[in-house]
Amino acid sequence: MATLFVENLTVVDFSYLHAKRGMVGESWIVDLELSGELDAQGMVFDFGHIKKTVKRTVDERVDHRLLVPRDSEQLDLHERDDGHLSLAWRYLAGEIRMVSPASAVLGLPGMEISKAGVTLYLMELIQETVPANVAEVRVILREEDTGTAPFYHYSHGLKKHDGNCQRIAHGHRSGIQIFENGRRSRYWEKLWADRWEDIYIGTEDDLEGTYYVDEVPHHRFRYDADQGHFELVIPEDHCYLVDHDSTVENLAGHIAGELAREAPGKRFRVRAFEGVGKGAIAEAGEDNPGRAKGGWLTGSSVL
Repeated sequence: MATLFVENLTVVDFSYLHAKRGMVGESWIVDLELSGELDAQGMVFDFGHIKKTVKRTVDERVDHRLLVPRDSEQLDLHERDDGHLSLAWRYLAGEIRMVSPASAVLGLPGMEISKAGVTLYLMELIQETVPANVAEVRVILREEDTGTAPFYHYSHGLKKHDGNCQRIAHGHRSGIQIFENGRRSRYWEKLWADRWEDIYIGTEDDLEGTYYVDEVPHHRFRYDADQGHFELVIPEDHCYLVDHDSTVENLAGHIAGELAREAPGKRFRVRAFEGVGKGAIAEAGEDNPGRAKGGWLTGSSVL
């Protein structure tokens, strides 16, 4: 029997419900190993077909969804006649309620969403898509290794998006790089990582109102998109409101603008990530007359 491997097969960006943290945005890199007898081509499985079938299957079933533990007593999940789901999740900070198309939610067995549970689900799913000569499927899920650099977990929805980003509750585990007058600043990076820890970033235009649930203020977001109707109620303390769509381009610009406002007289450059290996760059603030004109990183050290 032979084994082939594929590193970085894909990245799944999703959110999940946690007993204490509420709604958590996450990004996991997917590595794959397939073991079995060689076929007529001398292969376990053609790499080109892995990208076409296995990657597509993983992306369609997990990526940009809200993952919920079906067996948890904190969860109430109901299927409606219109093809939508309604759910309620009770946790320490309050309650999360959501209405969405069924395709935006993935229910998994168990009391919690874990790497082990998602790994088992993907292994069983992939086994159904590979040829009969593949006897064993191994999936490895891992976070991006950012070392000591700060990162944050955020969830959001983009109603204008023509793909799955329109789903109101999906998310990312994202790093951030902030340069103050050309020098990288771990101070500002840590500040924003703390500010957006386990946050839901909501657009003010989608905010229907703020209501009290058991004396705790909750924001209610709602919109209609191509895939259907979406509603989300979530504790106000776990929200961050912006006056624009929460695309990574807008979020990078928002952070840069807030930095320039909080630290006048300085120039900022922000590299905001959306999950792994992608993101947007924005600049704001006043130019420092003493800074060299050779570019942001010319003559400066990067920690």
